[in-house]
Formats: sequence, C-alpha cells, structure tokens
Amino acid sequence: MSKIGRNESCPCGSGQKYKRCCMEKDQAEARKEQAAARQTSKKAVSPEEMSKWIAELKWKREEYREMASMLVKQMEGEYDPAIIVRAVWVWHCYADETELSSSVKLESYCAAVEFLMSEAHDLPNTQKAIAAKYGISPTTLSKRNKELTAFFAERAANAEHKEQGIPVLA
Repeated sequence: MSKIGRNESCPCGSGQKYKRCCMEKDQAEARKEQAAARQTSKKAVSPEEMSKWIAELKWKREEYREMASMLVKQMEGEYDPAIIVRAVWVWHCYADETELSSSVKLESYCAAVEFLMSEAHDLPNTQKAIAAKYGISPTTLSKRNKELTAFFAERAANAEHKEQGIPVLA
C-alpha cells in the first residue's frame, strides 16, 4: 500500500484533504499497533537501569540530565527501549557538544529529539502531536529539529572526513 500524502484527497471519500479528515485517526491506530508489537517483541530496559545509566553520564548542566529523564518518561511505552536509549544518547551528544541558549525551553530540544527518532525509525508521529506532548508550538519544534539535523549532519561529515584523512576545519 502506498503512503497517502497529507494534501491528497482522503481515501474515505469525504472530499476533504487527508490531513483534515482521517490522518490523525490513522496515525493513532498505527501508533497503537506499533506499541503493542514493541511490547511483545523485546524485553524492556527497566526504568531503574535507564535512570542509573543517565546518572552515570557526564552532563554539562544538571538541567540536561533532568531533560534526559523527562525524555525517557515521555517516550516510555510508546517507543522500543532501544530507540529510547538512542534518543538519550542523541540528547547527550547534542547537549554536551553545543552551547544551548538559556532563553530556549529545554523541552523543545527533547521534543525535537523525539521527533528525530520518529523520523529515523519511520514512526507515524506528527510534529503537532509531539509538540503538544511537550507543551511547545510545532514551529518551535521545527526550529529545534532543524538545529539537531544540521548538527548531526555536520558531525557525520566531519567523521567521514576524518576517516578519509581530510582535515576538519572547526
């Protein structure tokens, strides 16, 4: 089955665009199915193990550690534990290697990390839904997502250059 574009006519025959008709319902059903599959397919990492790991990581600021714990709580039950571990690691790398503005809500970065994980694992989450979950606007989520994407694209390019022996300019 091909993916329905959000601006295409809804397949239910209502005459409305898919995004204004059945898209939210379809995405909610897909999330429920994926959550059920994940629960049966893999042993979950216990909350205690996850908390211990987060506590053992070195963080620039205590707030960053707290945001990692919040990220776990927000993603728990909805994502495979391996994806949650990756999300925490992504947040740790980003928070450790960048200077985050104190005027920006840290929740917006966590929302962006969750959205990045959703996109990377082809999960049917929307920016709107994730933004609402963290109490931020979809526009803010989009901005933070662009920052994260650019950061990791640059990081990957630098790693590739190092492998090829090309000097990396800071």
